[in-house]
Amino acid sequence: MPKRKLPRGGAQVALTPEIAIAAIGLFSAFADGEAIDDMETYALGEMLSGIDLYEDYSEEDFEALGMEIGTLINEEGVEAVVAQAIINAREEGLEEVALIVALVVIAADGEVPEAEQEYVDNLCEALGISTERGIEIVDELFSEEEEEEEEEEEE
Repeated sequence: MPKRKLPRGGAQVALTPEIAIAAIGLFSAFADGEAIDDMETYALGEMLSGIDLYEDYSEEDFEALGMEIGTLINEEGVEAVVAQAIINAREEGLEEVALIVALVVIAADGEVPEAEQEYVDNLCEALGISTERGIEIVDELFSEEEEEEEEEEEE
């Protein structure tokens, strides 16, 4: 399966911020060109459930959200949905949230090959996040994770 590239424009699709962030996370799972796996699915679910936008979501709500994204993709096409999700994330001031969700999903398998790194760079650009800020976010996100792992090993 070919790796995913960010779409360049497309038709207008009505998305809520919740759908936009989830769609970006879901699309990011395919950045390596392979089908979404259990680790990526788990990471996406855990990440979304920890975001204020989804604080009142039940398991059924998350299932409905996934179904709605699937329906939108089938009706409008993945390119249109992802392009609009990026626009919505920017309009709602959720650029960094979208990037963090994408990063957690991409890194869920413990690897970030060149194709995924290229995707992250393109996503930063599409979201209007500078290279410097993107690096800061990666460092903040994954240095915390490494510190937690080190603390667990010491115990």
